[in-house]
Amino acid sequence: MAGARYWGCIALLLSIACGSEGPSGPALLPRPDVQTCLADFSEGMPARLSETGCFVGVKALEPGPDLIPYEVNSALWTDGAFKPRFMVVPSPEKVSIHEDGSWGFPEGSVLIKSFGFEFEGGSEESRRPLETRFMLRTAVSWEYATYEWNDEGTDALLLDGGKSVEYTLYRGDEATVVEYTFPGHDACTTCHGAGIGDVLGPKTSQLNRRHDYDGVVANQLTAMNEIDLLAFDGVEELDPETLPRMASPQMGEGTLEDQARAYLDVNCAHCHQPGGWAPDNSGLDFLYETRLEDTGLCEPMKYFEWVGRPRVDPGNPEGSGLIQRFLAKDPLRMPSLGTSLVDADGVALLSQWISELRTCP
Repeated sequence: MAGARYWGCIALLLSIACGSEGPSGPALLPRPDVQTCLADFSEGMPARLSETGCFVGVKALEPGPDLIPYEVNSALWTDGAFKPRFMVVPSPEKVSIHEDGSWGFPEGSVLIKSFGFEFEGGSEESRRPLETRFMLRTAVSWEYATYEWNDEGTDALLLDGGKSVEYTLYRGDEATVVEYTFPGHDACTTCHGAGIGDVLGPKTSQLNRRHDYDGVVANQLTAMNEIDLLAFDGVEELDPETLPRMASPQMGEGTLEDQARAYLDVNCAHCHQPGGWAPDNSGLDFLYETRLEDTGLCEPMKYFEWVGRPRVDPGNPEGSGLIQRFLAKDPLRMPSLGTSLVDADGVALLSQWISELRTCP
């Protein structure tokens, strides 16, 4: 999939250079009438990823006909892993897009995300997947399943519970050991919850961006709307320019504060928001849409060795408790799940934002 996207981009650039408009046609094909990816998971998940019917070529993660690829504006830090994402929505059902930007998926929907590493820096041939996770929408909840890939990258086996495995990544002469966590069901519900509304990545502000559909570049919301996938509340004609769009820290898009807030949203807000997993008395709400003065970032720290220290001390990142939580050793480092390495780029972004901040409301 990554190779196809790369060569699609090259073909698009060449066509522009030669005066052509590039590939034409719809970004997404209509959804098939018959769902091949886990059309019925009432009897449980298959033992092997290759038996799910979701991928045509499992080794290359080539998606089946009902998998819809998507990207997010602000991606969760997972020790630098690459993460192809797909969704399946049974035809002719639609995703309900609510006024607050949250998405409601119909029963039978499937969300899929694979995780992998480039084991030798700069070598695309060294890329291989480690895990493929599933979220499966039942009548009353989301269910979770995860598959662990074999070392050959030819298939993946369903796991009964969580586990940790060490992998060594090489960047030139430097070796880094990643303690990768395959989550059990309880770990999934810690962030995602179990209710039917508990979806993190797919929401309007995250998916309002352009995507390369094998050479056809289009806004994801527009592409999905053209195949009757989306049902917006109170919207007669879709115009992505009028809809919320989260800044992209990875692409350097948006203001510095917007990027910092987007980073905190995706890495922290699944727990730190009203009704989230973190204690309510922490007083934190890291959702991107929340005003800075209402996030709790301008209040003093309440826990651990940093009690009383400002969470954000304008102009002083080293003295800000927020930065110290991202730099702390386990188990106090944030994000608290799914990472073993400090995100140096993320810390640099937050530090720059605090350095240039003059006041905290």
